[in-house]
Amino acid sequence: MIKKTENNGSAQHPYQIARNKKLAEFEATLNPDRLRLLGAEVGKENVCIIPLLRWQCRLQWRPFSLSLLPEESKLDMISQVLILDYLTSRQPKNPTRLVSFADFSEGRGYLKPFEGRVIQRLNHTAGASQPGFVDAAVKLGGEQAGSDPVRFLFRFFPLFEMQIVRHEADEDFPHNCNILFSDNANEVLSVESLIVCAEKLVATLEKGKL
Repeated sequence: MIKKTENNGSAQHPYQIARNKKLAEFEATLNPDRLRLLGAEVGKENVCIIPLLRWQCRLQWRPFSLSLLPEESKLDMISQVLILDYLTSRQPKNPTRLVSFADFSEGRGYLKPFEGRVIQRLNHTAGASQPGFVDAAVKLGGEQAGSDPVRFLFRFFPLFEMQIVRHEADEDFPHNCNILFSDNANEVLSVESLIVCAEKLVATLEKGKL
């Protein structure tokens, strides 16, 4: 829902509202040691650097800015929300194995949105052909983890990983892709953010950029 601000009556996008909420939470719970545990490089003057896929992102607070290094270009609002959501998580455990989205009890009510917004899109775009998928995955910095079926692991954030598995078509079934998550994912991000992260991964594979 688009929300009107009280001060000037202008419309705010839902992601802008979510970003502002997460930024307030980030500032209220700011702890440099926790940021380091989450894989951020904390510097002086209210700045930290956080990896996102193959890129480095610069977060400054007070005043707030989030940019993509080295060109210092502004990050899109969705990436801003995801970074702040990750950096407000409470010291999650390190990932130990990969699980399906259905394995998270919190996500069982979101299976249809996950299938429609993520898996079907992946099957029809970046995962449509095996050579195209492999090429896009390598360019994005994915680590190949298998060839039959083809698997690529992506470190979305330092303590949060996703793996795309692509099954080639055979005489009985069309090709099919799936996305697996590190088993700490529900400690790192909300269920809604997990879906958005998976969407972001698919979109980035399509475009080759954030």
